[in-house]
Amino acid sequence: MTITTANIHAHEIIGLGAKIIDSSDSSLNGTSGTIVFETKNTISIRTGSTIKQIAKNVARKIEIQTHAGVCFISGSSMIGRPEDRVSRLN
Repeated sequence: MTITTANIHAHEIIGLGAKIIDSSDSSLNGTSGTIVFETKNTISIRTGSTIKQIAKNVARKIEIQTHAGVCFISGSSMIGRPEDRVSRLN
């Protein structure tokens, strides 16, 4: 199944490209790379040779690159364990 804006919350985001568009921490704005790890409250993005851990509630707008195109999501909509997001959708 192709990941789209409508169903991205039901999919795994590890391995996808991401860019922080808007954040309450201005030093994170523009951070981009590949998502390498996700926990209940954070995502880890590999930016070059470093890995930045970003709180989901701090990232107001995240651009996620999928095979079908680009999705824009709020970090707070991703809060929770990845496996629990699917059950919340039903």
